[in-house]
Amino acid sequence: MITRMKTFKTESKIAIALVILFVASLLPIFWLGSYGYPSADDYGFSAYSHIAWTSTHSIWQTIKAAGDTVIERWYGWQGTFSSIFLMALQPGIWGMYGLVPFIMIGMLTLSTLFFLYIVIVKIFQARPAVFIGTAMLYLIFAVQCMVDKTQGFFWYNGAAHYMIPHSAVLFLCGLCILLMTEKKKRILRLTAACLLAFFVGGSNYVTALIAAVLFVTAFGLLLLGKQGKKCRLLILPFLFFVIAFLLNVLAPGNAVRQEEMLVRPGVFKSILRSFYYCVEYVVDTWFSWPYLLFVLALLPFVWETVKAFGRCCAFLFRAPLLVVFYCYCVLSAMFTPSLFATGDVGGGRIFNIIFLDSMLYVMFSLFYCMGWLYRKLEAFRAVEKSEAGVNVFGKPAGCFEIKAVRWYLAGVLFFGVFFGAMYMKVNPDYFTTASAVYSLATGEASAYGQETAERERLLQEMEKNGESEIAIPRLTGHPYLLFWSDIEEDAGDWKNKSMARYYQKDAIFGMQK
Repeated sequence: MITRMKTFKTESKIAIALVILFVASLLPIFWLGSYGYPSADDYGFSAYSHIAWTSTHSIWQTIKAAGDTVIERWYGWQGTFSSIFLMALQPGIWGMYGLVPFIMIGMLTLSTLFFLYIVIVKIFQARPAVFIGTAMLYLIFAVQCMVDKTQGFFWYNGAAHYMIPHSAVLFLCGLCILLMTEKKKRILRLTAACLLAFFVGGSNYVTALIAAVLFVTAFGLLLLGKQGKKCRLLILPFLFFVIAFLLNVLAPGNAVRQEEMLVRPGVFKSILRSFYYCVEYVVDTWFSWPYLLFVLALLPFVWETVKAFGRCCAFLFRAPLLVVFYCYCVLSAMFTPSLFATGDVGGGRIFNIIFLDSMLYVMFSLFYCMGWLYRKLEAFRAVEKSEAGVNVFGKPAGCFEIKAVRWYLAGVLFFGVFFGAMYMKVNPDYFTTASAVYSLATGEASAYGQETAERERLLQEMEKNGESEIAIPRLTGHPYLLFWSDIEEDAGDWKNKSMARYYQKDAIFGMQK
């Protein structure tokens, strides 16, 4: 009992330390967000909503204008209606663009905690401290090492189109698991699952495709396991998803947009190239030393989860290679929509959600493979049971195990700090928090904020004065996290046209300072 209490206290201390580290790392990011400023598609997609708000100051009229934007774009440009609705309500309409990192990181955090709590605590029966430690490691790495940090956390349009639907899928998966495992609150959970499924079906095609794959996988596994009754619980959310997805892909605007795409490799070639790009990006490009340290730090938490699940369930983990291959196939599928539609592998905002999913699939693959190892060790009596649990090294689970985990995690932390300091010295933008601190400390963030505030003041004054054509200075400051794009000197550039539409001008010219 004393040994068990020591184990629990150690786990709790580690979990609390990781929570403090995660929260502290967010403070400079949120502070930097206060200097954020709309750009590019932020203006184009929210023009109607901005006009409605400035002319009526009615929330209902603003929402109605967002609906008008959805209809216009659905017929004239793209079918992703749920994403477009979010884009049309960008916070800059109300002068609150600084909320963007709060919204994006908040959604990522809440959805990750919800999903992992259900999986690790409710399904795998691991202790809450193990769940918190696992979730914090995932979130710390996700926030700090995001592929395109600007499009992930600071540029609303790009983040709303990908980060929010990604979070919605995590909520949806968690709710579907609860529907199949618990009888309480089923009506409420079913309603929420249907709404989320409809939203996901109308979002970007990468997220929608993966949701479809996960639905089909769930149906297949339930049928193979002779759990047909549970399949019925997923039918209604799946129907909502299918209806939304059909509305999405059959939109007339998709054909208009496709006319501008000169290279389209076809379905078969796109799928083959997806398998190649999955290896190139996930393994060759993204699997750097921080990713390796993330995996190493996860191992003790995954092992504790495996032990907890192994004690409460007789699952045998029979096919680890098949599970790893399945994860690779699903991850590869995330590259296919962009390749099929444009012939290109995609941009930073697409890479962001593939990166996030890759971490989840790595976590699941580790869990399954370690579960297979657990059963093999158990079968050969190489693992001895003790009061505190099971130890992989064949020794009683006691103080030695606690000390070993402490030293192990301390070693991972040491190498993380050591290599991180070297990389940040060469490239201050390597980690999100370091980049935010650099921008704040050097004054480039405040200078950018003053510059954008002054330009916003000029635009609002000219909007009131009724001038039809105006010239405004182009931005001179380009902080790594805050700056995404700017207008050009040519009033015919699409970014200039978007801003002109937003402020109801015939033309906006960019001029050099």
